[in-house]
Amino acid sequence: MYIYVLAIIKTHTMKNKLIIFIIITFWFLNSNLYAQIGGNQLYQNKSVKYNRNPVITTSLYSTDSTLIITSKVLMNKKANYYLISVGVNQVGKTVIEANQKSTERIESVIKKIKKLGISNKDIYIDFIAETKLYDHKITDREITEYFDGFSIRKNIIIKVNQLNQIDKIINYCSEEKIYDIIKVDYVSHDLETLNALLLSEALKIVQKKKNVFKNNSSIELSDKYKIASEKFKIYYPKNLYKQYNEAFETSLVNSYYSSNYIKKEVRKERTFYYDGIETEIGIDKIIDNISPIIGIQYILEIKVIYELKK
Repeated sequence: MYIYVLAIIKTHTMKNKLIIFIIITFWFLNSNLYAQIGGNQLYQNKSVKYNRNPVITTSLYSTDSTLIITSKVLMNKKANYYLISVGVNQVGKTVIEANQKSTERIESVIKKIKKLGISNKDIYIDFIAETKLYDHKITDREITEYFDGFSIRKNIIIKVNQLNQIDKIINYCSEEKIYDIIKVDYVSHDLETLNALLLSEALKIVQKKKNVFKNNSSIELSDKYKIASEKFKIYYPKNLYKQYNEAFETSLVNSYYSSNYIKKEVRKERTFYYDGIETEIGIDKIIDNISPIIGIQYILEIKVIYELKK
């Protein structure tokens, strides 16, 4: 290819040479621009063996007597509502003291949360544990353990309809020195309706693949067929996050020269990113692409077996 290009250059005038040179230079620069989109996720543990296998979509498979067609469709859908769980821990010299202080902090948070239009029926207090606390003191060479009070743990479970309400709830909790945001669950209903919709779309794809086989094969299909399997899967966001370490480069410290020194390292952060399931499995069709919004992913996979005419 390069010899061919050079031959063309030699047969043109200086003006044409300049034009061709600019085109080739632009091509190389443009290809480099496209290569710079790996992202900081590339800074992962280099000892990990990454899966370099392609994402494969299964279509047609035939034997001497049957044709097997597989169809897989995915739907991204926003949650109908969210459940945020907040952990509250309160220490006191007595159970009554710890429980009373815990109740006061929780009631203060609930009072603020109600400003968001969230009612009592959308808030639940889950009592988790009541434990004794022990400490110790050191006298000369003797360590003595002693009882030091009680710890009361409760969880506040709050139902919200909008994700932006969660940010305000976090702020209200921090004002009461409550910092344990345990989890946020995405909840959806009408699963039966979603299943039926995905099944309808999957069967349409099966029909298209069936026509591809008929138009490109001398073997005819009989009227006999059956649905061999149907799988309906739900993927929640909390299971689709991956971790990678902060992207950084560091200098090398040779211990031979620094044996008399203490190396103090700067803290490197760990972070997470959302990686949808469609990046790992082959999908025939994606319904309701709500990106960049993160929602619940539903996948329906169907396998239909047709008998061949003999």
